[in-house]
Formats: sequence, C-alpha cells, structure tokens
Amino acid sequence: MSLVATAARRFAALDSQRILAVVLLVSLVTIFASQFPVFLSMRSTFSILEGFAVIGLVALALTVTIVAGEIDLSIGSVAALSGVIVVQLMEPLGPVLAILAAVTAGLLIGLLQGYLVYRLQIQAIVLTIGTLVLFRGLSLVAAGEKTVSLTDFETSDFIQTRLLVFSPASLLVIALFVGVGLFLKFNHYAREIYAVGGARREALAAGVPLMRPMMITFALSGTCAGLVGVIVALRSGSAQPLGLQDLLLAGVTAAFVGGAHVMGGRGSAAGAAIGGLTIQILTNGMNFYLAPAYVVGLALGVLLMVVVLFQLVSDLVERQKTGRTRRAAMHHR
Repeated sequence: MSLVATAARRFAALDSQRILAVVLLVSLVTIFASQFPVFLSMRSTFSILEGFAVIGLVALALTVTIVAGEIDLSIGSVAALSGVIVVQLMEPLGPVLAILAAVTAGLLIGLLQGYLVYRLQIQAIVLTIGTLVLFRGLSLVAAGEKTVSLTDFETSDFIQTRLLVFSPASLLVIALFVGVGLFLKFNHYAREIYAVGGARREALAAGVPLMRPMMITFALSGTCAGLVGVIVALRSGSAQPLGLQDLLLAGVTAAFVGGAHVMGGRGSAAGAAIGGLTIQILTNGMNFYLAPAYVVGLALGVLLMVVVLFQLVSDLVERQKTGRTRRAAMHHR
C-alpha cells in the first residue's frame, strides 16, 4: 500500500495554489473593506458565513468527488429534492425526523450513485448528468409541480438564530468541515480515495478497491447536498423543485480555487473552506456594488477558467521539469 501512503503525503502538502487562494481571499477582504467600511461589520460577517454554509458545503461535496477523480453534477437536483422532502414532512413528522429523512435521502442517493459509477465502470460526469435530470423530475413530482411552503416557522427561525457572527446552521457546517478534514487527513479509507483519484490504474493494480472509495465519496457528496437542501428550505420557509440550479458554478469554482485539481487526486477540506469563503466574499462584495446576478456569474466563470488554466500550465511545467531531470540523470550515467 506504499502507493496509497505516497499519495496521501503528496496531497497533504501546502502547494502554491493554496497559497494563491489565501492571497486572493485576503486581497478581496482588503479591497471590499476599504471601499465599504461596513463590509467587516458583525451583520455583514454573519451574512458571509450564512452564505458560506451553503456554498461551502457544495464546495466540500465537489472537492471530495474531484479528489476521487470524478465529479457530481447532480448536487443541485439532490439539494432541491431534499428541500422538498423536509418541507413536505415537517408537519406530519416534526422537525427532527423531517431533517433526518431529507439528509438520509441525500446519503442514499449518493451511495447509489457511487455504486453505479463502480458497477457500470462509467465516468461520474456521464452518470450525474442523467441523475441531475432524474432527481429534478422527482422533485417536481414530490412537490406537485409547485413551490411548497412551511406552515410552522419555528425551526426556520431557530436555524437563523444569531450567535455573534454565527448561526446554528453555519456552526454545523463548520463542524462538518472539521470532521471531513480529519477524515481526509488521517483515515485509511481516505488514502484510498486520493490514490484512485491521482493514479487509478496504478492504485487498482496495487490492490486498492474501487467500490469503497466511490461509495464513500458519493455518500459524502449526497449527504452534503441533502444538508444544503435542508438549510436553504428552512431558511426561506419554502422549497422550489426547480431551484438551486445556480449552486454548481459557484461550488465548482470554490472547489478549484481551494486546490482541488482538475485531473483528480488533490484537494482538502481546508482548501474547500478557503475556496468557499473566497467565492462568498466575492459574491457579497459585488452585491455591495449592486452588480447584477449575470455579472457575478460572469466573474465566477472567468475565475474558474483562470484557475483551471493555471493548474494545467503548472502541470505541464512540472512534467517538463521532471523530464529534463530524468534526461540529465541518464546522461550522467
């Protein structure tokens, strides 16, 4: 299992992209705070962390799947379905069971998708394009093709309770980041995820099983998506079966900004947190400028392309450097 251990050590290192992500985060905070003194107020910070509770979760879900060499495009649809479930079940079951049912639905969907990726031997991007449409349709059926609303807003008020700059929702998400971060850093199964993402053929040849990393990865993704749906639905007091379609762009951008690599095998919970905060601060800052939604989307798209291009160029330079080193070593023999 030396390959797995090597992969784990490789991706635990703080690379140049993570440093650049921190620089970008600090730069954005500095720029917006200098332009708008209230940007770092308690109210504004609370708003940023509330947004992070959603975007951060999506970034975390995508980071884990990207580390495994896959990507889950169905996150928005699973979140929408979970939102409909929690709203529909809130009155008959009560808040605790309704929330558990919605998050469990996300978990089971993730397990199913992970198993199908393994069993059918197909890329997750292909599978989740189909499930994106499938679960969107199920959301419409479950909601009766209309927006569903809560009748009791006690739980909605609770999750938005302000505790300094935090809320119960943001504290829960921060705790989840810590838990996933510890798992990715220290757990043996997480090393398998890094191994199959970074060098799948070599990992499988070394005896690393594919089913377990895929199911763990997509179970985490589905759970995060389910929790996103619950948080958004309870905050707004309603669930839209066709809502949350804009989460994917922001989440993917946050994941790549935080260090998840387009070729797989690299990424961390800390990086996802940095990426999620960066995107949420960028979004909030542009809202201070009253930027239209399409301008924010354009900025995210440009940032995503720049980050991916940076990764590809960095890899090319690294391969060329490695090639020169090997040729020089052979020449001196």
